Amino acid sequence: MATPLKLFVCEFITGGGLRDEISVAPLPESLVKEGTLMRDALLRDLSELEQYRLITMHDAQLSPSAYASKSFPVNIGNFKQVFKKVLKQADLVWLIAPETDGMLLELTELCLAAEEKEDGTIFLGCGYDSTLVGTSKSLSFEALQEANIHTLPVYSGEDLMQQDYFNEMLQLNVKQWLAKPEDGAGCDGIRLFDSLHDLRSWLEQEDHYLHYFAQPFQQGTSASFSMICRDGKGWLLSCNQQHIECDGSQFRLTGISVSAMHTYWQRFDTLARKIAKMMPDALGYVGVDVIIDTENDQIFVIDINPRLTSSYAGLRESIGHNPAQSILECILEPHFKIPALQRNIVEIKF
Repeated sequence: MATPLKLFVCEFITGGGLRDEISVAPLPESLVKEGTLMRDALLRDLSELEQYRLITMHDAQLSPSAYASKSFPVNIGNFKQVFKKVLKQADLVWLIAPETDGMLLELTELCLAAEEKEDGTIFLGCGYDSTLVGTSKSLSFEALQEANIHTLPVYSGEDLMQQDYFNEMLQLNVKQWLAKPEDGAGCDGIRLFDSLHDLRSWLEQEDHYLHYFAQPFQQGTSASFSMICRDGKGWLLSCNQQHIECDGSQFRLTGISVSAMHTYWQRFDTLARKIAKMMPDALGYVGVDVIIDTENDQIFVIDINPRLTSSYAGLRESIGHNPAQSILECILEPHFKIPALQRNIVEIKF
């Protein structure tokens, strides 16, 4: 019997990625919960395939996943050291990391470099260009515009510091504004302002304008879709509703209703195909955040996440099929065909 391939699953938060930043302080409970949900759902699905020996990493403050054959503990300051060590031992690697501070891009580069070596590790994720577009909000905006996909404009924080530019922006007559980090993930770091003056005042504090951009606040239904990609082709997996709360000026994702937006299937499917064509080196799972302006019947693409998203945790129950199997087949098999998918609504709460 052949020795099973070693598949390394690295979920950044539970895998010790914050140890260099937070040191011995308690880990953020909400991030750990989201990370654990994604990690264990993926490991569970992979374990049922009975093809791989699953290895992973875990923050030394947390318990390792019961689904992994082996888990390497990460202590203060040695996340990247352990990551590189485990990467060398793996036949395949599946990375789940946030775009924040360029972390997804940096770890993707390490995985792609490992893949280029003779008998290198197979990277089960998007290429460099797609990851860069997903990481940079300004690059994402430009790419979506070029692909004729509806999105919301972004305005440089540095440009807003220029008085002439600021005066021009006032003429837009936008009621509410968002400040977003250039490389943020999800709701992380997004702030709401009731005027452009308030936004500019905040951007001036602690040089926020160097790392944030401004975007008009769009009313509507927050939604997302899960898709898989290969060679410029895209397949839709689910249409999801996002439950987002705004506590004064900051936003928080409180839950996801997977497949609850299935009435938008045809329109989301068209968007998925356009996005796959726009990002030809996108590979495997991609999550896309949108806002549906129901009043004007428009869909705005807000974020492209070239990695597993929290919706994955409810995907298997929703589609009635092992999503990890489909993602692996999409990446590894030249003639991929998506199976018949159910559209059961599954609730995920954080």
